[in-house]
Formats: sequence, structure tokens, C-alpha cells
Amino acid sequence: MNKRTQHFFIVILSFSVLISCKKETIKDVPATDSTSVKIDALQSDSTIINPLDTLQNLVDKSVIGTHLLTKSSLAPRLKTLLGKDYDEMVKNWNTETPFTKEGDVLHASGCKQYDCTNYSYDLYIDSKANKINVYKFSASKLDVFTEDNFRIELKDSLLQELNTKKINANIPKAK
Repeated sequence: MNKRTQHFFIVILSFSVLISCKKETIKDVPATDSTSVKIDALQSDSTIINPLDTLQNLVDKSVIGTHLLTKSSLAPRLKTLLGKDYDEMVKNWNTETPFTKEGDVLHASGCKQYDCTNYSYDLYIDSKANKINVYKFSASKLDVFTEDNFRIELKDSLLQELNTKKINANIPKAK
């Protein structure tokens, strides 16, 4: 075979390989991804009057992803509880931990990205008593917001974590 025939054969072979490896195009793209499907499901659940119905489902979910601070049935309660500090908490809740559960207490924390020492929040929800507490750490100061003056009793790892945060913020630890 001469060189010209070889080149022609290689071009035809390459062209047929390209045609056979045609890229599949997706014509119907879903409007949501798996994350937003979970969020939408939780949003609809969160409109239930009694938040106890959905609190148990929050474990391992994020506060931001569930829109708990802004669109859940707990949002108005948080706004009432925090007053003028509510908007600051929503704005600065950027870096977060997912919800954990210890006994009847759900916990999540969030802080301002790159500035956790000045804007840090711990959200505690007692699912049995249906009460909320928010601990706000800012500039070596701790403000505790308790719903109906009900102080959620923290034990074990929750108490240990709170005490560690207090030490890091130069605040006396809880007993």
C-alpha cells in the first residue's frame, strides 16, 4: 500500500470512530437536583403547625439547606426569640455543622465565614419540651436566648462542646 492510500484509510477509520462515539445529548434536564428535592420535601413538611412532627428528621441535615432559619415553621419563633439579633444570625450563618441529636435535644451551629470568633451561634431545640435556645458568641461575650425562659439542659457531648467554645472565647465554662 502506498502512503496516500494509508493516509486515506486512516482518515476514514478516524472519521468512523468519531461517528460511532457520538456524544449523547440529554434533552430533558430535571428542574431540581437531589439536594433541592430533599429541601423541597422538608419545606413542605415544615409548614406543619406542630414542629415536633418534623424535628426528628433534621438529624444530619444542614440549617441552610433546610431553610430552617427563614422558611420553616420555627422561623417566626426564632425571630421573636432573637429580636434584633435575628437578621444578624441569618446573615452570618455561613459555615455550619449539621444537626445532631442527643437525647431529646437537637443541635446545630453556624458562624460567619472566616470570622467564627466574632459571630458564632449554637441552636438547641428540645423536641420533648418544644423549646428553642440560641447561644450567640461574639467578641468574648456570650448571649443566651431562651424561649419562655426555658433553659435546655445540655449534657454529655453537647455540654462538653459548649464548654470548649466558652474556653476558646475566654468565657467561664458551664457547670
